[in-house]
Amino acid sequence: MTDHISRSYRRPLTLTPTHHNGASQRGPAAHRLEPPRPDLNRPDLPGAVRLGRKRARFTATTRTPALVAAATLAVLIPLAGLAAPAQAAIAGIARAATAGAGTTGVPAGTTLKVHNGDLNITRAGTVISGLDIRGLVKINAINVTIKNSIIRGRSVSAPAALINNLGGRSDLKVIDSELYPSKPSPDINGINGYNFTLTRVDIHGVIDAAHITGSNVTIANSWLHGNLHYVSDPNQGGKPSHDDSIQIQKGSNIKVYGSTLSGSHNAGVQITQDTGDVSNFSFTNNFADGGACTINVAQKSYGPIHGTVIQDNKFGRNTRLLNCAVISPTTTKISTARNYYTPDSKTVAVRTG
Repeated sequence: MTDHISRSYRRPLTLTPTHHNGASQRGPAAHRLEPPRPDLNRPDLPGAVRLGRKRARFTATTRTPALVAAATLAVLIPLAGLAAPAQAAIAGIARAATAGAGTTGVPAGTTLKVHNGDLNITRAGTVISGLDIRGLVKINAINVTIKNSIIRGRSVSAPAALINNLGGRSDLKVIDSELYPSKPSPDINGINGYNFTLTRVDIHGVIDAAHITGSNVTIANSWLHGNLHYVSDPNQGGKPSHDDSIQIQKGSNIKVYGSTLSGSHNAGVQITQDTGDVSNFSFTNNFADGGACTINVAQKSYGPIHGTVIQDNKFGRNTRLLNCAVISPTTTKISTARNYYTPDSKTVAVRTG
């Protein structure tokens, strides 16, 4: 079997570091920091795989048009006996780009102020803007907005997320931001919870980009890519990581549109119904690739998933199971139309499973 992880191409950002006492320090602009690669010799994290990253330089006043956004690159990584990163193998896919390096994340030219430590947001209506957050963010208030910011997290020793909304505080919005951990870990996700909207968000270098545990979630025009994958993951009993671009445990009114999903080992979208019913899930106008099957619907004990719509998408062919863009039990009725593979424009058929 092979694992498929996409590379990313980034924009330069300007950071304003802070002293430990919190005072601002003015000086020459610095580009965003590159977090360290995983230590492949750590006995507790064997077989960590992480892509090298390249930057594309942009002017401070112009976003790169979507038509020249970064193309998805496939990386084939042998799973058996892997002890070091595999070499990248490029398999260019000709497609019309949707969300990518030029349309997601912090806008080029934005000045960021470094915030060291976690943020626990407790005031309703809080707006966070222009921060480079070296810690985790926990949402404990309604109507919170995070925009034009990077969230890098910190070292963790138990399951965590760069943004935690497991309490389901309503109307959380994350806009024009990047979630990318500086400390790679099999315990770290991008965002956990529900009642949130992601708009033009770049999430990469985590196990699950979005781990959904309830209703009212929208992921719009965002780029979920380059998952962190471990051949021997302690959270999976030493088996490979189950990294997904999106995992849905339960919930209704979940929408994904205008987004690019690539670089997951398990699935681009994994509907598990682990803790409850899933219904009214729509996936439209996206590009999606990777995983054993890119969209994997598992009913488990909760029965058919009602109101499922998968339409007007383009799918790559970098799946471990041949021609497996969508797999679902026949008892879940999916409204499908105009789903095509790239680059050959063949129609996608739902595989029974």
